[in-house]
Amino acid sequence: MSKIDFQVYHNFKTETQEALTRKIFYNIFVKRLKGKKPVVVFISGDSGEGKSYAGLTFQEIMLEIQGIDYKPEYIDLMNCYTPLQYPEKLRQLLWPQKYLENKEIAKAAKKINVLAVHEARTLIKSKKWQDFTNQAVGDVNAMSRSIKRMMFIIISQFIRDINTDVRYTLNFYCSIRRPIGKRARLYIDVMWKDDRDLEKPKLRKRKLTGIVVDENGRYRKFTPQYFELSKPRKETIERFEKEDFEAKGKIIHATMEKMIKEMKMEANVGNKRVDAMVDWYSKNVDQISLIGKRNKRGWSFKKEVKDMHDLTKEEFSEFKAKMESKLATYQNHSDSGNIDPPNLKEK
Repeated sequence: MSKIDFQVYHNFKTETQEALTRKIFYNIFVKRLKGKKPVVVFISGDSGEGKSYAGLTFQEIMLEIQGIDYKPEYIDLMNCYTPLQYPEKLRQLLWPQKYLENKEIAKAAKKINVLAVHEARTLIKSKKWQDFTNQAVGDVNAMSRSIKRMMFIIISQFIRDINTDVRYTLNFYCSIRRPIGKRARLYIDVMWKDDRDLEKPKLRKRKLTGIVVDENGRYRKFTPQYFELSKPRKETIERFEKEDFEAKGKIIHATMEKMIKEMKMEANVGNKRVDAMVDWYSKNVDQISLIGKRNKRGWSFKKEVKDMHDLTKEEFSEFKAKMESKLATYQNHSDSGNIDPPNLKEK
């Protein structure tokens, strides 16, 4: 008999699929937290599939199914845009009265138990990123037992971005896929340890499976193929993009300046400087959505990029032209894709 991960009651005649989605999420995530167990979730997805936006919607749902009135102001509490922010954000959630000046936000933070760390493998060395996630998961697991039950979300492109020690702490492996012109789809697998061979235990995953009791009292075995997540609220997106840009922009700027200095370009900050920037962004396509968006006419780049990289007006114009030319060879879609209301599909 296959493992049963949830059991929910649902009236298919009067209740929506979104309601069923939330019942399942409550069953598999919140009940685990109430059972005094931490929840560690990994969200993967290729560039442009909508990992960050899906993470925001996921957080919103997690708050609402726990009876917390979601507000866009909470986004900054629940998201670490770079590893450098992690210690501060964790402290704010664990001891809000001590570390948050805004009393209203501090009051809400006492109940908020979701913290996400967004991909940083292109900002810091791979080994450092792996060491960080290892330490962070250890911290959250320890704090969950003694102070506050926490859901910790790691958002990164590939599972190999985190080391083996962290993988063995994962409870759920999620992946995001967004077919062109369709809604973003969240696939959820349950992680388990295969220790039948004690000398070589293996980490495996299986499809989320449960029981839905319908309006007639019938028990249905149910294996969701994927969940469709809504696009975050406009205000949420604006706040997230602003904070994400400011946090990562500082690191990107410092990285580029170091690279330029090592290449001995200080004496000529014209074309070579711009070429170095174009080359960096071309090799780190995950960061392109941070500085610009694709539209019907092509690409538009944020004016803040000019200040972030200390560019002159002429250099910024040159950068935009060269990036547009470079991106014309890619079919790169930013994280601001078409993501519509929560939905559920069954195999």
